[in-house]
Amino acid sequence: MPHVDLLELPYFEGISMDALVSLVDMMAPRSFDVGAAILREGDSPAPLYIATTGKVAITKRGPGGSERRFAELDSPTLFGEIELFCQIPSVASVVAMTRVSAFALTRETYDRLFASGHPALMRFTFNVARVACHRLAITDEMLARGETGEDLVNIRKAVYSAMSTNKSWPSTTGAFKRPL
Repeated sequence: MPHVDLLELPYFEGISMDALVSLVDMMAPRSFDVGAAILREGDSPAPLYIATTGKVAITKRGPGGSERRFAELDSPTLFGEIELFCQIPSVASVVAMTRVSAFALTRETYDRLFASGHPALMRFTFNVARVACHRLAITDEMLARGETGEDLVNIRKAVYSAMSTNKSWPSTTGAFKRPL
């Protein structure tokens, strides 16, 4: 059963096996061959994927449009959480480095489970937020360690402007427009 390995991930901490099975069973199973684009930067809508087998590469377009690899994730793993929770187009591309088996959590399924108060989804949501906060702390530390003299506030605003057209900075959470 692929669900067992998922309990190793911090996203599923505090969730019982039965609750995890009931949650994952609400998701669509997917499989991807080597080289398949699972998510493409800029595409919408994008589900959250829980990969149970395989390895993926996470890439992002850099200046000049070149692809820049910034992560490789081995299963079990999760990706697409930014797109699901922020309700924005894919911020990066994900490509299968090996054959990948995954479960897809769409926005519609997430909203339905959230509205019903599904206990595993509630704990999962909290856990994703906790992991995202750790990743944000790492990113902030990376920015702070950059060259001295950089205006990090204006860099953040410039990056936001490039990511979100027609959205004013004060109406955001500091990075993305608040969902309506």
